[in-house]
Order: sequence, then structure tokens, then C-alpha cells
Amino acid sequence: MAKSDDSMAHTRRSFFREALSRLAQPVAEYVDSQIGAYIPAEKALLRPPGAIIEDEFLDTCVRSGACVNSCPARAIQPINARDPDRAGTPFIDPDYQPCVVCETLECMNVCPSGALQKLTVNEIQIGLAGVNYDTCLRTQAIGCRDCVDSCPIGERAIRIDAHNRVEVMSPGCVGCGVCQYHCPTSPKSIRVEAIKAVESG
Repeated sequence: MAKSDDSMAHTRRSFFREALSRLAQPVAEYVDSQIGAYIPAEKALLRPPGAIIEDEFLDTCVRSGACVNSCPARAIQPINARDPDRAGTPFIDPDYQPCVVCETLECMNVCPSGALQKLTVNEIQIGLAGVNYDTCLRTQAIGCRDCVDSCPIGERAIRIDAHNRVEVMSPGCVGCGVCQYHCPTSPKSIRVEAIKAVESG
């Protein structure tokens, strides 16, 4: 190949590399924006069972990953966010995988810092489920019981009431998110929201 041909080939390669970079950049920016928006800074997170109140949790958690690695259901994830205060801290996303309230409650037992306090099943309060009756299938005369039948706590936490509607019991519901995970509607007709966690000590 002549020298001029080499130069032209190099120019073409440079052109395509630059064009590809320009095409990829908006995609990368979009993906980054979606990751950042995945868990907004103001959104309250569902922390693992036994989590102390949020401000204390952020100061106490050492981001060891012990609770993440010990969870038999793989429900606990480290948060991937641009917020440096919360990055690396554990949370639960019931849409991905709920807490199953395992018998051993491993996450509490392996926490090295005290960010997760050792509690009994009856003392756990990850969050509280709430029902959107406008989209719930039972409102449409469809006898769905997925949230009720899948709950690991049972009728102490969720049941069908006298009006044939889903009723979340408080106290009773521990906010594990199993009901949300199994809800067949999109968007989910039952969702768990974070509430105040336990005081440390």
C-alpha cells in the first residue's frame, strides 16, 4: 500500500473512532443518569433487618459487605450511587429480591459495627407495605391472593378483610417486601415504604 493509502486508511480509522465515540457518549451519559436516578438522594432506603435510625446507620456502617455476603436470599445489595454518604451501604430492593425473614437472621449476626442490631422476628421493622386499591386486581373482581399467600409472616401481617380487600396489619407487617415481589400488576399494587428504624443501644 502506498504511503498516501496508509494515510487515508489512518484518517478513515480516526474518523470512525471519533464517530463511534460521539455515538457512545450520549449512551454512557444516559446510563450514568439512570444509575444516579435509580435511588434518588432523597429517597428513603429499605435497610436490612435490625438497621438503626438512618443518620446513625450512615455513621456506624463500615461498608464491610458482611451482610451482603451472608444473606441466603441475596436480598441485600450495596448501593451504587454518586451520593458519597450512602455509597456502599446495604439496602433491599423488593422488586429485585425481597428479604425472606430467614430463621437465622444472618445479616444481624455478622454485622461488625452495630449498624444492624440483633432483633427477634417480632421486633424487625424494615418498612411497611401499602396497597394501591385503584390498581389491585381484587378491586377488579379478580381473586388474586399472591401477596397474602406469599407472606412469610402470614395473616398476622397481611390478610383479606371483610370487604374482600387486601389489608396490611400494623403492627404485624415487617416490610420484608415479599408481597411486593410477588404482586403481578405493573406498577406494583402493593409496595413497601421505609419507616423509622430501631434506635441503637
